[in-house]
Amino acid sequence: MQITFLWLAVAVYGVGISLTVPSVVRRRASLHPTSLVALGLGLGLHAAAFVFPAMRTLRLPITDVRTALSFFALLVTGAFFFVYLRYRITALGLFMLPLVFVLTLISGFRPEDSLATAGFGTRWLLVHTASIFLGYTGFFLTFVAAVMYLIQERELKSKRPKAFYYRLPSLEVCEELYYRSLVFGLPFLSLGILTGFVWASRAWKGPWELDPKILASLVTWLIYLILFSTRLSGSWRGRRAAYVAIFAFAAVMMTFVGVSVLSSQHGYFPKPGGIP
Repeated sequence: MQITFLWLAVAVYGVGISLTVPSVVRRRASLHPTSLVALGLGLGLHAAAFVFPAMRTLRLPITDVRTALSFFALLVTGAFFFVYLRYRITALGLFMLPLVFVLTLISGFRPEDSLATAGFGTRWLLVHTASIFLGYTGFFLTFVAAVMYLIQERELKSKRPKAFYYRLPSLEVCEELYYRSLVFGLPFLSLGILTGFVWASRAWKGPWELDPKILASLVTWLIYLILFSTRLSGSWRGRRAAYVAIFAFAAVMMTFVGVSVLSSQHGYFPKPGGIP
């Protein structure tokens, strides 16, 4: 049943994304209600793919890289609705929703029983994984805001602004979204790392501190801490901050997916006593 929900979500997401394109092309002030309904229905179906196995196992069903990416896509869709309702950026869907579609599509290609397998069971692990994913979602918004800022800045400096100039938000709105998403993401990532340390110190034996994913997470956290500190002090703003935010999100994805295959206890191929 969970796979059915996922494939239905993929189909409805595709319809919703296709319906956002005319609104952007025609420079409408808001998205067509039909596209929002389709995307909302996709969000509900996507959520159902997690809710039903979670109710059955009483655990968050994240068991491999595909379910992790699917859960991330679910949160990104929710973030899209939140940001759109706040800023009414019609082009926002073109920057966020294709990723949702691809990740959800990928998550559909796996065995039926993988969603029902035991995932994060204890309270510490539940807080850990929820915080990490919320942090990653905030940083994805920071990444999107940085990309929009760079495109809009280039358009403003050109003598003949192209089509994107009239479809993207102002630099001030990009800056505001950038800062607010950064402030949102950093505390959640910090909480996720802290709770992960507490659980690992109780459950793992040996030099768990040297696990590749833990080290990569600390490096990623440090990058965003520097980005936040320099932004707060005013020393990094505009283009420089945007480039660093793009680099930082690349580090997030490397930590999220790439380093996981190297981790003996913390990867997406669980070993006895490890975290999936």
